[in-house]
Order: sequence, then structure tokens, then C-alpha cells
Amino acid sequence: MKRLIWILILILLLTACASEPTATPTAEPEQQPASLPTDTATAEPTATSTLVPPTSTPTDTPEPTATEVNLDPLANYPVEGYGPANFPANINPLTGLAVDDPAILDRRPVAVKISNYPRDIRPQWGLSLADLVFEYYHEGGLTRFHAIFYGNNASEVGPIRSARLPDDLLIQAYKSVFAFGSADYRVRSMLFNAEYANRLASVSDKPCPPDIDYPTCRIDPNQWNHLMTDTSILSQHFTAQGVPNGRQNLDGMRFDKAVPPDGETGDSLIVRYSADDYHKWVYDAATGKYQRYYDAAYDSGAGETFELLTDRSNDQIVAADNVVVLFVPHSFYSREPEMILIDLIGYGKATLFRDGQAYDANWARPNAGEIVSITFDDGSRFPLKPGNTWFEIVGQSSLTQQGSPDWRVQFQTP
Repeated sequence: MKRLIWILILILLLTACASEPTATPTAEPEQQPASLPTDTATAEPTATSTLVPPTSTPTDTPEPTATEVNLDPLANYPVEGYGPANFPANINPLTGLAVDDPAILDRRPVAVKISNYPRDIRPQWGLSLADLVFEYYHEGGLTRFHAIFYGNNASEVGPIRSARLPDDLLIQAYKSVFAFGSADYRVRSMLFNAEYANRLASVSDKPCPPDIDYPTCRIDPNQWNHLMTDTSILSQHFTAQGVPNGRQNLDGMRFDKAVPPDGETGDSLIVRYSADDYHKWVYDAATGKYQRYYDAAYDSGAGETFELLTDRSNDQIVAADNVVVLFVPHSFYSREPEMILIDLIGYGKATLFRDGQAYDANWARPNAGEIVSITFDDGSRFPLKPGNTWFEIVGQSSLTQQGSPDWRVQFQTP
């Protein structure tokens, strides 16, 4: 009997020991909930979704490719083109191109007088961003630029130099504000007695950067001491001065991406104003633009020397979608000092270069309030390539030589 009792006690002890492990793991369920979400989260995307993690979306999305395609401003250009009037609100009437923000066109064009000599001032700032550039004879065999900015702004433009008589015509035509650096007293009198006198910004000795109170400034006063501006600030300056600075009527140019028929090969043009001032335009088929090459040295008879012109503000090649030679009457206002009148009003002959082709055309500006238009003989507008345009103003009797490989225009007055 005693033996039986001991056997029963032993069984009870073993039973109690066997039940203890079920009590010991009571802490383990507390650890399991912490690990389950991790395992579940890892497995669920594989089983239920193929989405790329949000942090990878910008890299893997195909949108950059689409953006690159849309960078071509002519990709969806209308077959009928634009102009010479009724431009949509987002189309720049000076280039025929859409702008990112139509508000930039709700102002006057900004014109700046830019130096071309002496050679050591090159490369200039801002030329690659101008919508239109007029190059014309100043004096002493040399030229300067009247650059017009409208659909773009340039934070650095210069070197700014003095005005001449023809600037008056261009200010009236494009209804612009104008930055220049002084002028002959007769030119200054003409400018500051004109109806647009409140739209003129002249010399400043303030160190750069410019501001709304002083929209022109001096860059590196201890060395170059060039007069510079920022086109956005220049425009804001006149608004702050209370000058009416809204969108102007700039109708007159027509744009079409289709290459006009009946052109002649025109992939290279040399315009020679003098042995000291000459330059070359060369058509680059890859970009569809004419690249500018400037005179690298005086031509003493050994031949012309050219170097590619770039923009000092952004290192971009200075190029044009259209190069137009305007044959315009020139006359002397004064021989000593030399001052030239350029009669850019009325009608005259022109030669247009676009898409590697050259075309005989005409220019028209019937009155002072109109811009320069390019026309057929019947007066209808000749289509320019959408983009920027450089106008080369030469004397009416200037000689044109059509040959291989270059077209050549030799400046002469009148």
C-alpha cells in the first residue's frame, strides 16, 4: 500500500513538472506581435502589389523622356503658323514661340545698346537670350548692337555703350524701354526730348548687382568697369517709376516652321563693314541655327580670321534662327565727328537666311510706330523661322556676292 502511495505521489510530481513549460512561454506572445507586422509588411507588397517605392518614382518614371521631346518648340507648331497679327496670349510676336508664362509678355520690350569693339570686350553678356538684334554701322568702320529682350530675361547684359541716331527709330518701332551709356550731345538731346524720354536708362556708377533704383551698374570697377544691366530689373525699374509698362502692339512678323520654296543654298554669309569689322554666319544643320563667328584680327590683306562667338553669361554659342540683311539708305548727319543717319522707315530690299536657304525679300516699315516686317513683292508677309532673328543693316548700295561657299555683303553708304 505504501508503495502504491509513493507511485501516486511520483505521478503527481511529474504531471506538475510537465505543466510548467506551458506557463513559462507566457512572455513570448508579447514578442510575437512585435515581429509579425514586419514579416507581414515584407511579404504583402510582393504578393499584392508591383508599385515602385515612392522614393524611386522620380528616377524610374518615363516623364523625363516626354519632357525632352517637348523641349522642341516646333514639335506641335500649327501648320498655318502665327502672325502677322492676332497672336495668342502665350505666343511671343517677336519670335513666334510660346513662352512658359504669358505674364512675361505683359510689358514693353527691353532694349539694350551693346558694344562690339574693342575686341577685348568679347564675348559679350546676354546676346544669346535676345529675341532680336540689330547690328548697324556706328562710325570709324565699326558696328554696335541694339538688342531687344521680350520673351526671355537675361540677368547679365553688356557691355552697354552709347546710343546713336538709329536707336531712336528702333525705340519707336518696338515701343521699348532702353538702356544705354551716354551719347553725343545732339543724340542725347534728341532722346531726352522724345515722347519716350521717361523710358530711358543711362549711365550709373553703382557697383553691380543692379537694383530697381539703379538698373544699370558697373561690373568689376577696378578693371573692366563695364556698364551692365539685368533685363528683368530694368523692366521693374520703369514700372516703379510709374511708366506705363503693359503689353504693346508688336504685330508685323509672320512665322512658319515649313521651309519656303524657291530658296537658294545659303549656309554661309559674310558681312564685311570694313577691314576691321567683319563677321560670318554659318548654318549648323544639327541645331537649325546660324552660328556667329567674329573677326579675330584686323584684315591687313592677309585674309579674314574668324572665331566662334559665345555668350559670357552662359557659355552658349551665339546663334540665330533667321539672319536678315536689310538694305537701307544711309547718309551723313555729321562728318566730323562721323554720325550716320539710317532711314529705316518706308520700304527696301532684304535677303533672308533661314534653314540653310537664302531668299530675296523686302523690308517694310510704313510709319514710325510699326516694327520691321519682311515681305514678298506683293506686300504679304514672308515667313520667318520661329525663333530669334539678327538684322544686319547695311547701306542701300552695298554689294552682294553670291558664290561658293559663302554669300558676301560688302557694306557701302548710302
